[in-house]
Amino acid sequence: MKIDRYLASKLIQSKQEGSARPILIIAQISIAISIFAMLISFAIIRGFKTEIKEKVVGFNGHLQIANYSSLVEVYTSDPIAYPRDDVESLKSISGIVSIAPVIEKPAILHEDNLIEGIIFKGINADYPKDFFEKNLVKGRFPNLDTALTEVCISKNIAQKYNLDIDSAVRIYFFKEGQYTPRGRKLKIVGIYNTGLQDYDNHYVLGNIKIPQQIDGWSDSLVAAYEIYLTDIDKIDIIKPLILQRLNYDVQLIDVRDKENRFFSWLEMLNSNVVVIYILMAIVAFINIISILLILILEKIKFIGLMKTLGMTTNNLSKVFLWITMRYICYSLIIGNVVTILLIIAQNLWHLIPLNEAMYYMSYVPMQFDFDYFIFANLAIIFLGLLGIVIPRLVIKQISPAEALKIE
Repeated sequence: MKIDRYLASKLIQSKQEGSARPILIIAQISIAISIFAMLISFAIIRGFKTEIKEKVVGFNGHLQIANYSSLVEVYTSDPIAYPRDDVESLKSISGIVSIAPVIEKPAILHEDNLIEGIIFKGINADYPKDFFEKNLVKGRFPNLDTALTEVCISKNIAQKYNLDIDSAVRIYFFKEGQYTPRGRKLKIVGIYNTGLQDYDNHYVLGNIKIPQQIDGWSDSLVAAYEIYLTDIDKIDIIKPLILQRLNYDVQLIDVRDKENRFFSWLEMLNSNVVVIYILMAIVAFINIISILLILILEKIKFIGLMKTLGMTTNNLSKVFLWITMRYICYSLIIGNVVTILLIIAQNLWHLIPLNEAMYYMSYVPMQFDFDYFIFANLAIIFLGLLGIVIPRLVIKQISPAEALKIE
């Protein structure tokens, strides 16, 4: 064992920090709080971003194939063929989970003398229902193979109109060129709640045949195709592959462009993480320096004796660095354990609630990211190694003769 590590272990075993021990404990706690703040802030931001993206994608898909007329009119009346050879060829691209035809049509929900503008989303059996089944609070997803009149509405709409499972609801549709709405009496079989109020307040899901019949379209005509990927981060990789195969009569819409308001807000959250990270890193660095300086001041006689015996400033610095790294490692263990336990508890029991109307979810989401945990811990250790620079200058200035005179 090297002399610096041997002396550090002996000093640790002696536990003779004296009156400085409370200060050292406070410094350790501060470092633990710093790593906790770094990790938990990132876990929350990552959780928020993941949840919001999942909800926005659940309503829109990662990518959408639509007619160019949708650039002018969001709910276009210009159909595209279903199925299409170019769209069918996309299913062989790795990373694409499903491609589903949809028709989104503005409508009016009329119940108990109340009128509400809604968006009826017509879907078929190809539509991935995992997202809505995950967010169902009552009932089931509509049977799109056989049932024409079954619909799924949001909890917000259900509460506003005092509707429940098996309730009948009348929805009125408008056809271009006609002023008289055409009503359909539909049966509620499912009630969902995603927390994304912009969508929950308006979207009703039902069979795609309903808007097809209203507009006089055959089963071979739809408004758009929604493409669902394995991961939103693969959009930029898969988009060029799709564009190579698509015909020029349709456009490819990125959900990040279509719903830029959500994604811009999520990007702004990254700056908050950076600010917290920098502040906590500064706090941790100051506390690391404090630990080193306190230890040096407590061991001035020891430093003087070692210098008298011929030990260099460099080796003495390493002794105190070993001791400091011990305190840092203890702090990191405490900070990491507390963070992981809080993340697990929050995800299991939702201990910290949120205003769902404001934040799009009823609790604070936290996501564990192993890579970031490693990065944050290594950053603190690096600061510990960097922190030896200032105390080294102090050790260098200590005179052996003067140090040995100190009582």
